[in-house]
Formats: sequence, structure tokens, C-alpha cells
Amino acid sequence: MNPYEIEIAKYERRLRAIEEKPSPTMLASNKLLYRAEMEENIEQLKAWREGKPFLAGAIMGEILRSFGDYHLVPLVGIADRLGSKRAEQYVDKVRAMGLPDYACDRTILFLPLAVMEGELPKPQIIVVSTGFCEVINDSHRTLARLLGVPVYGVDVPFEDPHQPHLDYVVKQLEGLIEWVEATLPGAKYDETRQVERQKYAHRFEAALHDIYKLRQHVPCPDHPRDVFREPTGPGGFTNPELITEYYESYRDELQERVKTGFVPVGEEKLRIVWAISGPYGSNIWDYLAERGVSVPYWHYGQAARNFFKPTYGDTTEFGRKLTPLEEGARQMMYNSWAGNGERWIKDTLFACQEFQADGLVIFEQTGCQPVLGLGQLTADRLEKEIGIPAWRIEGRMLLGRTERTEDEFMSGLEAFINLCFERKKSR
Repeated sequence: MNPYEIEIAKYERRLRAIEEKPSPTMLASNKLLYRAEMEENIEQLKAWREGKPFLAGAIMGEILRSFGDYHLVPLVGIADRLGSKRAEQYVDKVRAMGLPDYACDRTILFLPLAVMEGELPKPQIIVVSTGFCEVINDSHRTLARLLGVPVYGVDVPFEDPHQPHLDYVVKQLEGLIEWVEATLPGAKYDETRQVERQKYAHRFEAALHDIYKLRQHVPCPDHPRDVFREPTGPGGFTNPELITEYYESYRDELQERVKTGFVPVGEEKLRIVWAISGPYGSNIWDYLAERGVSVPYWHYGQAARNFFKPTYGDTTEFGRKLTPLEEGARQMMYNSWAGNGERWIKDTLFACQEFQADGLVIFEQTGCQPVLGLGQLTADRLEKEIGIPAWRIEGRMLLGRTERTEDEFMSGLEAFINLCFERKKSR
């Protein structure tokens, strides 16, 4: 089975499970999420079988979708969903290709799928950008070279304040439009298509802002498992309406939980912020919930700023209404990964203060270039400026490997949670 078929079957199982045995701690709106993901995979598979053109890139989907009837192959998202067993197989294939295996696993495991296995549609062009994850940028460039596909890079400055760089990034996007139209037969940029997709993006971002505020509520209305889910914007979806409805329903459900006093972890006894990544497939989220530990915020990359920065249509940041390309450029400049270490550290401390955290887990993703070497600096600043502890643990996200065994990892997490409880009592 190719990745699309695997995903379709997975979401069919999940939807059946919800119908047959709904969980009281799980969000009912998850049904919309699973439907949206399943239908998108069905659309992608259908388009691939019909020979329709695909594009790829680590850039905003509403821009690439504005050139016509093209589908986007979400390479990193596909790698994210391989599962530990398949991830182990594919990292061996990465080595067999003569490529390094020391990069973050989610950023490299799509390469064998796309090149060696032929399990994904071949994109006609690939678009990348600086300004978020350079490893993803490099992996996409590597794929372009291996497949002989044209690649275009958008340069996003890493500096704060980011506002002075708006015109520079817009010029990059204008250059992208010219390049795509010259490189891709039949491609024609249509601003109205971009504006239509940005309407969905605006609804999505507005819902994220609300979810961000609702998770600040004490006790937190969200389960750690649901917080630790990377937001998926509507830009790349064939049907953006359904995924947008999911985030709005998610927000509404959290509002109802606050109103009724429902707390997924029972009695909230502790609040921690979790940073960067974590070992998917482990039972950490249920363990934390059982101990009454809420995780109101997962701090990583772009979401760290998109939750609280001005969204589409805002006129306060620049004092005027932005053009569609300017709106796209603004969103690209928000990313916490993009910048020097001080930007990441400040955003981390800000999140801990905003969510009244009793502690911070820094899961130092092996091969994560944007935050490499910042763990101890962040922990020191956190202790000095806010007075709460941090636990640093290095590991892989998908391969199921940390610097310790699973039992040692859980023992370390337990020891840290116990420390947070003790520190909280003494404050």
C-alpha cells in the first residue's frame, strides 16, 4: 500500500472507532479532522492515478494553489505518519541512498518514498524557503536534485523586528510567480484564487488565536494529546472548508468545556509547556493526564507565533491593509525557528509565562538544526527569569529512540514531574 492508501485506511478505522466507542476525554470535533484528512488523501490518490500535476514545497499552500489546478504533495506530513516500524525501515533506506541519517527524522524519511520506492507522485516543481526549518529546506533541495526537478528558493530574513523586511520578502514572492509561470507549462497566477484561500486561512488563524486563549484558562480545557498535534492549515487542502470547520468546531468545543468546567485530566494539579518535539507512539500524554498534568502549550516553530501574532486582515501591525502577497509574506516571517537563538529563547520564556507553566520539557530533537545547542541556555534563562525548572532530553520523533530506553525516558519524565510538584509546593 502506498502512503495515501495507508492513511485512508487509518482514518476509516478511527472514524469507525469513534462511532462504536466514543471516548469522554476525546474531542468530538476530531471526527471532522479525520474526515478532512481522509478526504484529502482520497483526492490526492485520485489525482495521482489520473496523472494530474503535483507541486511540492515548504511554503504557503495558498500561494502555490493560486497557479491553477495543481495538487500539493505534503512530503513532511507524509513522513510524520509513517509510524515507528516503517520509519526504522526508511532510515535504513536513507543510508542506502548515501545520504546522512543524522538529520531530524521527519525531514528526511520522505526521500526514499519519493525516489527509491516511487510511492509518491513526482512533483513538477519544488519551492522552498529559508526562515523556518533549514533541514526541511535542504531535504527538499536534495529531492529536487535527485529527481531532476526545478527548484526555487524564497529568502526570508531571520531578524527581529521582522516588519522592515516585508518588502524584501514580497519581492521574493513576485520573483516566485514569474519563475513558476516561466517554468510550469500552463501555470498562471490568479490573485483571486489566493484571496479565496486566504479567507480560509484567516478563519483558521482566528480559530488558533481563540484556542490559544482558551488553553490559558486554569484548569486547561484541552487534553495533552490534542495539544500535541501540529496545526494543519487549509492552504494545501483540495477542500479547505472542511479542515477550517474542524478548527472552528475545536474552538467551540473548548469554549463549552470552559463553560461547563470539564477538565480532561480530571483535577489539574500541574501545568507544563512542552517544547520542540516528543517521542510519537509513547504513552506520555496519557501518563501526564493520569497524574493531573495539563500541557496547555506545545512550543514549536511557526505555531509559536501564529497563535498570538496578528492574523490575515489585521491592519494594526503595519497601519494599513496588506495586499495578498504581503499577507503571505507576513505569515512567513512569524516563525520562531527563523532567527538567532535569542528569538527562540524569548518565545519559549514568553510561552511559559503566558500559560503559567510549572515546568518546561525540552525534547531536543536529534538533528534539529534551528534549535541546536539552545537547550541549556533556555533552561538557565528559565530558571533565572521565571524560576521554574526544565528537563532536557534528546531523542528522535519518529524512530522511537531517545538517548535512553523507553523505560528510562518514562522514569526521567516521572522524576521531572515529581520535581515540578515539589517546586510548586515551595513557591
